[in-house]
Amino acid sequence: MEFLRQTDVIQWVGGEYKNIKENSVDDEYTYLFIDYLPPRKFSTYPKDLEDFAVGYCLGEGLIKSYADIESITLDGTNVLVSTNLNHNPEEDLEQEGIVQERKGNCEHACVCRLLEYQGVNSDNAGGIRSELKTIEHNTSDLKISATQIIKDMEHLTDEAKIWQKTAGVHVAQLKYNDKIIIREDVSRHVAVDKVIGAASREGYDFSKCYISYSGRMPADMLIKVIRVGIPIIISNAAPASSGIDVARAGNITMIGFVRDNRFTIFTSPERVDLEN
Repeated sequence: MEFLRQTDVIQWVGGEYKNIKENSVDDEYTYLFIDYLPPRKFSTYPKDLEDFAVGYCLGEGLIKSYADIESITLDGTNVLVSTNLNHNPEEDLEQEGIVQERKGNCEHACVCRLLEYQGVNSDNAGGIRSELKTIEHNTSDLKISATQIIKDMEHLTDEAKIWQKTAGVHVAQLKYNDKIIIREDVSRHVAVDKVIGAASREGYDFSKCYISYSGRMPADMLIKVIRVGIPIIISNAAPASSGIDVARAGNITMIGFVRDNRFTIFTSPERVDLEN
């Protein structure tokens, strides 16, 4: 199912105009409940929400691996996640007016009053845990060729089906050997969460994976890939200075401005074969 909407619009080109139908993304709010934590609210393209939930938990450091997740339940666009770590905030959800509901050996936040409780906003700006106390040095020996970087970005564009129809989403692509996962979302963070989550569910070795995506590369995006151990991130957009600092500290290869037949390597260039 594609969450798209058609709207009657007027298109003006070079002094002439015409009535056409334009596609747009039918984005919706997604609430993510993790154990006993307050719900997080995201604006999403509501597909592949299980992948998103896993990737978010990994990128936020809430779990170490997919094995830490006991269950994921979807109720429309609401996602209930139970982990074996039983995360619990200082303030109980009862104080926030959210009812607790027993399901097996786990307790979940009941979504019956969800619309009255807005939750913690965690959408395009990244997640709650947006800082790292310590940055682990990535020691992956993964190497890719310069020509492959160009091919990957071309493939990303070719396979971005919702973007082609609407130009209203970001797209992320994770590559592991000859396997490729592609996901799209209105949020660049959620798009990356989705490919990380899908790869984790497949048991991929993150030290042998790399991500290509559409979007800027600030610190919070680099923190996400550092946490899961991905050594290379590639984008057609620009980095932020905060992202460069974090990438350098974590020994992450950051490649930006991949356009036409060129790119710029900002950090850890030893993972790129510039001769091929």
